[in-house]
Parts: sequence; structure tokens; C-alpha cells
Amino acid sequence: MKAAAIFGPGDVRMMEIEKPVPGPNELLIEVKACGLCSSELGMWVDSNFKTEEPIFFGHEVSGNVVAVGEGASKFAIGDRVTIFTDRGGYAEYVTVPEEWAIKIADHVPYDWAMGEPIGCAMNGTSRSGIEVGDTVVLIGVGFMGGLILQGIRLKGASRIIAVDTRPESLELARKLGADVIIDATKENAVERIMELTGYEGADVVIEATGKQGALDMGTEAVRIRGRLIIFGYHQGGKRTIDVQAWNWKGLDVINAHERDPQAYLKGIKTGIKLLESGQLVIEPLLSHYFELKDINHAFELAKSKPEGFLKAVITF
Repeated sequence: MKAAAIFGPGDVRMMEIEKPVPGPNELLIEVKACGLCSSELGMWVDSNFKTEEPIFFGHEVSGNVVAVGEGASKFAIGDRVTIFTDRGGYAEYVTVPEEWAIKIADHVPYDWAMGEPIGCAMNGTSRSGIEVGDTVVLIGVGFMGGLILQGIRLKGASRIIAVDTRPESLELARKLGADVIIDATKENAVERIMELTGYEGADVVIEATGKQGALDMGTEAVRIRGRLIIFGYHQGGKRTIDVQAWNWKGLDVINAHERDPQAYLKGIKTGIKLLESGQLVIEPLLSHYFELKDINHAFELAKSKPEGFLKAVITF
């Protein structure tokens, strides 16, 4: 079968490898879609990363069950599923323990049912402690921010203030129902948030960029005894934080990331139910589609973020 493996920066190669066989309690999945995750972009651009052994990656997977291992009893051949996995999704087939698979309804397109990021967003909003009536600021409305924005609304926030710099992200925030949109290239976002909140600050600020500047903005924009939620993927080096401000304001600072597989699965199941019922929408968040052979180009666009780019999906 065909599979993509990464060897170094800008070096993802197409390889022919043996089709996997499901072991006990495993499923063999024919991959139909795999989203390109920004966390993988770090390897693709890291000049210090290089390996002689192929790393088969990709984890935002949906597809069909085409074989069932001994002892697996919850799924049948032909079932449409999304899966929780940490690797191997940029391939025609992947195996997964059956407990890490979640069925998806027939009316849900494969490219919408990327369970892992949906689960991340659901868990992130759950950990944020948003209460009915809260004013919530969301800094960063990319693909993940778009999911988070919908989660904020479902939690009962009375006002959502979205902050970004890219036109496509600001337009996405409008489509998804943000009450106030702030273009941080045209006005001082913190000053505007203070004006909107009677100079008290927001009840909750969710940082969804993984950037130093967003952490600083969030620290300033949240009210005394408010909640600062760190959802961005901060694996690009150490960050500087204003502990003095955090301490003085008496903030609850919450890491919105989960590392417990069972928590991941719970978030995915919640998100898929919302997707199936129409309460969660994915289509406006997806901008670019590629075949597996063009995966390096997909990463190039994920890095450069040309006008209109939000999310790349590899389809099969």
C-alpha cells in the first residue's frame, strides 16, 4: 500500500509498504480522509529534525472498517468510523484497537469526521469552565479556533468576542456567530475588550494560537478572578508568562489539553454526536484538499498560509 513518511524538514516521501493485518481486538481501516495537523508542521519545518528511519504519521483519520481482528466484536466490515490514533494516518490503510474507533452516521462526510481535533476542541471547552452568561474572548479563529468558538456557544456564553488578524479567520468568526469581531491589525484588541466589558475584562479568555503575543493579550484582557485558558499548541519553544499579573488578578489558568486516551475518546464521541445532529459544523473550516502524493505541497501551504487557507485535508 501507499503511505507517507517524514524524514526531515520538507522531506515527506511516498513509500510502498505492506498492508497491515489487524491483530487481536483490532480493526483494519481503509483511510478516506486525514486532516493535516499544525502539530505535525513542527517536524516539517524543524531544521534540527532528521531521521534515517521513516516516521509514518497522520492522526486525524476517518474511513471504513475493511477487516476485523480476532476478538473484535463491536464493529462490522463496512462500518464508517473515525479513530483515535497517534500515527499512520497518511496511508491507504491503518490498524487501530477497536476501542479507539467511533462510528459515524452515513450522512456525515468523511472529511468532516476528523475525530481527534474535534475531540480536542470539545475537551478544551469542557475544561474551560464556561458558565451560562459568561463573556468569552477567543484569540485565534483558525480551524481549531472555529471548533472552539462553536463549543463556547454550546456552553451558554452570552457574548463571544473573537480576535484575529487574518481576513479569512475574521470572516469565519462572523459565519460561526461571534458577537464581536476584532481585527487586531486595525485596533488595539485589549483596549476594545475593556471598552466592551466596562473596563473589567472578560470572564474567560481562550488563547488558541500557540503564540507568545496571544498569551500576553489574554493576560491583559481577562478580568480579576477570571479564567485564562491555554488551548494553543505551545511546542515551539519556551514562553514568557506574566506571573505577577496572574497572581495579582487571582486567575485560574487552565491547560486545555488532554493526554488521557479515555478523555480523548469521550471528547470525540461528544463531538461526533454534535456533528451528526447539526449542532457542530465543519465544512466552513476546511479550505484545501490534496491527494496523498501532494502532501508536501499541503505542508507548504500550511506553513505559508496563503489567503483563504484554514485547513488542509488529505483525501483518498
